[in-house]
Amino acid sequence: MLLVTLVILAALNCTLGQGGWWKNAVYYRIMVDSFKDGDGDGLGDLIGVTKQISYIRAIGADAVIISPISSRSKDCSAPGVMDHTAIDNRYGDMDVFNEFLQKAKRIELKVVITLPLSTISTASEWFRSSVDGVPEYEDHVVWRHGNYDTSSEDKNVSWTWNERRNAYWGGASNEALLNLCLSSVVAILSSAQCAWLRRGIDGVLINPDYLLDQKCGEDLLKKLAADSLSCRRGAGLDMPVILVETSLNPLEAARYYGNRGPGASSIVSGAMTDVSQLSTTKVGIDVQSALLTAVTDSVPTWMTSTSNGNHITSRIGTDLVDAVNLLALMLPGATLIHQGDELGVADTILEWATSTNCWPNQASPSLTPFPWDESISAGFTTGDPWLPLPPNYRYANAKMEFSNEFSHAGVLKVAAALRKSPAMGPHSEIKRLNGALAVLRWGGQGTLLVISNLDRDQTEVQPSMIPGLPTEMTVAINSAGSRLSTGAHVALEKSVSLAPGETILLIGGPRHCGGPGPVDKITNKLTEGWQKINKYFSNL
Repeated sequence: MLLVTLVILAALNCTLGQGGWWKNAVYYRIMVDSFKDGDGDGLGDLIGVTKQISYIRAIGADAVIISPISSRSKDCSAPGVMDHTAIDNRYGDMDVFNEFLQKAKRIELKVVITLPLSTISTASEWFRSSVDGVPEYEDHVVWRHGNYDTSSEDKNVSWTWNERRNAYWGGASNEALLNLCLSSVVAILSSAQCAWLRRGIDGVLINPDYLLDQKCGEDLLKKLAADSLSCRRGAGLDMPVILVETSLNPLEAARYYGNRGPGASSIVSGAMTDVSQLSTTKVGIDVQSALLTAVTDSVPTWMTSTSNGNHITSRIGTDLVDAVNLLALMLPGATLIHQGDELGVADTILEWATSTNCWPNQASPSLTPFPWDESISAGFTTGDPWLPLPPNYRYANAKMEFSNEFSHAGVLKVAAALRKSPAMGPHSEIKRLNGALAVLRWGGQGTLLVISNLDRDQTEVQPSMIPGLPTEMTVAINSAGSRLSTGAHVALEKSVSLAPGETILLIGGPRHCGGPGPVDKITNKLTEGWQKINKYFSNL
């Protein structure tokens, strides 16, 4: 099945480079709480982000995605958004945000904001007005009245009785569910999105999944996409990007692209983020599913880790950090590097936490403070960090890795640079070579080929099985511990042995289009057919 899918996709020859900037962008997602503390209170903030934003550009990113900074409840018993358009003062204010935008513009870094849409704090004015039945607000929160059987719906939704309203309110993670099927709620959320776009950001990242009625989530996305265009057009600004991060499978998620109408610019794929299993076969199938379900002129965005999941190191091990990063950078489409994955940062150990403060976001292992150096606070803060530092920060930190070309960060920087080089052609082919996954980029002034063994056994691959390649290619970069050194020449007709997790990125001359490539084989067959026909008629 995988082989059939690969052949189909190879015939498609996905072409990139046309349309919006986001189709080939390298995004770097920062979790503001944990990126850099600028005021010494132990929590990351916009001052810290502004100070260190040049790092993001230096590793090769084109755009930064920042985690939600909307005002949130300061009552930990009632978490959630208080105001979608206001900035939480624990992160900063509008002046600091504008300084951040100005610096990002100076270094030519696009800015995308994550907007939380589906829930609200029970301490918010929205929720209180809905409880009180205030006209135009009474149905903004999802309610179930009377002797409603709360066990009959989605198990991810909790139902809590409210005496004042005499009804159950629907919630998720102790936050109240907004009624996304109500046009007035959708209009308010669209207005909030427009407010952020008019401040000068380049796009938004949203999750429109709706636990109670997925059709309402799809309609919300279409409305936001359509209104974003008119919003930016009215302000004389460029067309914004609408990124969608979803937990739906690729076929269901594809509906977010829209059917000949407004929709997502790109859907973020979790093909390499599964914690239960990572193998050549599974990643290959998941990658093909994301590509084949994308609509015309759209491509997925490949992320290295989810925002609420585990880092690569904690999820599948250090030996696969380079594999995930290199594949994400070479696959057709955009790339989303999650904060810390370029270093191989591990999740924190929450049992080490000592702070009892109420922070904007609930503590999570993946929200570990970013390690800038090997000092006692990892260069993250001058105070006590809000969460314990990652257990491997003494050697997995920006200071040590950034200057080492063979580190995880060094590998990523080289791959990001090659991605922007003339060798990165517009065409791609994805193949399984024995136990390894190969991604070929061709059609430019050179050829790039990444081969990654995602299985747990050693495998032998023969790159020449991909037709049209040069007879020899050079190792541009390799994963840590690889037996093939950078600069080594590889004869493609010979077998290459790859250990579990080992990944190599090869560079060579242009693919020989006159060779036996997929298109050439068809052309040759047609030519042979015409020759036989001409020979037949010439003998009559």
